[in-house]
Amino acid sequence: MITFSPSRILSLLAAAATLAATAILPAHAQGTKALEKEWRSCEGGYYTGPREGRRNYVLDKYLWVVTPAFAKRFCMPESMVSEELKGAEAIAFRMVDGADSDGCSVDDAGKAHCMENSTARFEIYLPQSLNLPAANPDVKFFEGGRTTSDWHLSNISERISRSRRYEKGDYRLPPGEVPRFRNPFAYPNPGHRFGLIYSHEGTGRWPVSPIWEVGFRGDWIKGMDMLILEQQLGVYFGFEMDQYKASGIPLGNPQGQYLIVMDKGDSQTNGPRSWEKKIPSGHAHVIYLPHDFGQLVRRAAMKSGGSNWTDFINAVRQR
Repeated sequence: MITFSPSRILSLLAAAATLAATAILPAHAQGTKALEKEWRSCEGGYYTGPREGRRNYVLDKYLWVVTPAFAKRFCMPESMVSEELKGAEAIAFRMVDGADSDGCSVDDAGKAHCMENSTARFEIYLPQSLNLPAANPDVKFFEGGRTTSDWHLSNISERISRSRRYEKGDYRLPPGEVPRFRNPFAYPNPGHRFGLIYSHEGTGRWPVSPIWEVGFRGDWIKGMDMLILEQQLGVYFGFEMDQYKASGIPLGNPQGQYLIVMDKGDSQTNGPRSWEKKIPSGHAHVIYLPHDFGQLVRRAAMKSGGSNWTDFINAVRQR
């Protein structure tokens, strides 16, 4: 006669209950459960956003493009994968509020025209093996986000004063506010800058705009850093939407490509402008955005401006 210990009996009962529960699950639920198990099986973590077949997910407002290696490490959807992405492991893009650049203007008829989500944000996952040059290489964390309430309390004189005091050594930024790639207040030199350009081989290259280092996460995960760059589309910075149209190249043009370039440390001298330099040798680093992803970014930026952008510009010009 075979006998079982109480613990063995409990484990058998639990297994039987699991089998019974699985047997009464609808076929689609069983399939979803199997998919979720597969989607959560990667060693680096897993993507929590929407994907075909997932019943519950976290709302994701980013546009993603990732390398095959990144997708394998984090269980990213196949639709996000591109072998055209070079110079980074992944890029997440979205339009965000700019606080200081989400401007409003009232026209002569008393109607308010506001520009919301006027800042384009690129969150870039970089392998540490790139060993990119940095103005402040000891910086492992930088948070320069400007979407805080104090930007509604404009005090330009204080900001100018800080810059002058910094140069004299009378003022120092607290930890976490020192950039990694550029120098605070551009002193003693600007350090490294980033820019977005449009390369159209056979015709030329055009600048789109500077993009500013606003965040850095060193050792975000083993062997990888995160760099956050932002571009303000606001008129206060002189970057109108026409520049984002890359000199009139038609939307969806199959030949052009957007590039994120990092200037070398000597870029502040009288050398050629960033878009005139050779690619990649004229830059400290170049990130090649896949064509389709670049077009999605462009559409997102133009949609953010849209008719509100035109109304806003016209209202400003009437003042």
